Amino acid sequence: MAGASITLQSAEVDKALAKLLAAADDITPALKNIGEYEAKVTRGRFISKQDPNGNPWKALNPLYAQTKKGPGILVGETRSLSQIVWQLAGDGVEIGSNEIYSRIQNEGGTIRPKTAAALVFSMGGRTFLVQKVTIPKRQFLGFSTVDEQEILGIVSDHFAEAIGEN
Repeated sequence: MAGASITLQSAEVDKALAKLLAAADDITPALKNIGEYEAKVTRGRFISKQDPNGNPWKALNPLYAQTKKGPGILVGETRSLSQIVWQLAGDGVEIGSNEIYSRIQNEGGTIRPKTAAALVFSMGGRTFLVQKVTIPKRQFLGFSTVDEQEILGIVSDHFAEAIGEN
């Protein structure tokens, strides 16, 4: 570096930097808070029936709605899709559902028979034999801009607490 320079020697600054480095070395508390927050807002989407951006989920097929058991879209008497879980994964956190059908519900897609000649199901008191069924996308996993801001706040709080600002 050209020109003049000064060196700050401060035990207080050194202590704050050491705390900051220690907090950066263990972000587990922040990740746990992110997991809890995101699981909570994701569960809330089952109540609001909206995707992370606030768009409403597609309504149920009217024929299906006639005999559906349970209180609403993606929620049934025996289904636990709204049981959102989180887990630490390396240096991150994963949020989701461990139900096998959660991916098709979240992303939408087409179901075809694997070994049978047709899919067979009942809906509205009628039985159907079809070659495929299209499931509409009803996204419940994901991050809104509000979620991103909240997560940034959680990370900021983690470091602020480390140096004693909170």
